[in-house]
Amino acid sequence: MGNHMKDNVLFQPPSIVNPAELETIRKQQQPHEVDIYQRQLEELYRINNPSASADEYSQQNEEGHHVSGIWIYYPWRNTLLHCVDEDALFTLRTNRNRELISIAQQKQLANAIVGVAGMSVGAGIAVAMAYSGIAQHIKLADFDTLDTSNLNRLRESLLDVGRPKIELAAERIYEINPFARPDMFGEGLTDANIGSFFDDPKLSIVIDEIDDFKMKVHLRLRARDLRIPLIMFTSLGDNILVDVERYDRQPDAPLFNGLLGNIDEEILSKDQLSPDDIKKYSIKLVGQQYIPTAALRSVLEIGHSLVGRPQLYSTIAVDGGLATYVVRRLILNETMPSGRYFIQFAQLFNLASTDLDESADRTDALNRIFNGS
Repeated sequence: MGNHMKDNVLFQPPSIVNPAELETIRKQQQPHEVDIYQRQLEELYRINNPSASADEYSQQNEEGHHVSGIWIYYPWRNTLLHCVDEDALFTLRTNRNRELISIAQQKQLANAIVGVAGMSVGAGIAVAMAYSGIAQHIKLADFDTLDTSNLNRLRESLLDVGRPKIELAAERIYEINPFARPDMFGEGLTDANIGSFFDDPKLSIVIDEIDDFKMKVHLRLRARDLRIPLIMFTSLGDNILVDVERYDRQPDAPLFNGLLGNIDEEILSKDQLSPDDIKKYSIKLVGQQYIPTAALRSVLEIGHSLVGRPQLYSTIAVDGGLATYVVRRLILNETMPSGRYFIQFAQLFNLASTDLDESADRTDALNRIFNGS
């Protein structure tokens, strides 16, 4: 596993232990032990023989017809896990995807390399892909730590407050699949490491969930140069905006699907973005027509009564599932055109909604954001 954690503090991944190491860990660490090996053997037999009886399983088990077992040590839990080997675990973890996803497709998904920048919305997306058996090799980038206020939308706990978000995401991935290969960029994306993020090895897809506007532009420039598709999910109250940029199919495409004019040049031309610049670009990048009035007003409160943009768990959770769907279609070379896709929860249920309607309150918020009036 590549490890780029800052301050020389290296995240310790789980390790497969041999018999000698097993006894040493037991003596020195006194770990909690979890043994799911026998249960997994039963599952494997049922999968391979769906019409077999329990007696038939007992007979084949007595004859020794089963796969090898391994021990894995999880240092952050101080736990030893006894389970089946990598191939058998892959079979178990992906079996209930069949026949919605074929075995050949599942292997193709597992072999993809996906980069996820930003571990708020991005953490949910990364973990959702792990559950789906996508991107055994995944690259994660984020420099931030978990705050209590993040728990309105991140599936972590109070016991994790103060810890790096990237570590928490990696732990959840490893606990789903101990053979995963998260490559962790704990300093976030920088001019110095963006090359490794994209190229070492080359990404199949990049997912942009970062707040840094300059880096958003650099992500797209690099993705376009390398012909790598990019997707971005933006949660807007009870609405979700999905951007798909198919640089793999359209290597000369303008950034942001050409919807924002020369905003990329404008952003890069500034040495430093002021708080007012950030507020304006946050509206321009999304498109004011997609932003609920309450969310527009919240932008004005950032730095006053709010420390950051409000988001809801209901949309963040949906982001993870939708992103997995989009990533799967891209990897399997199924139809997924470039474009901007807008999802309104109220519309899905045929409910009336006025959160995007023109109003004096909306006009006032926009005037104050762009004109300071």
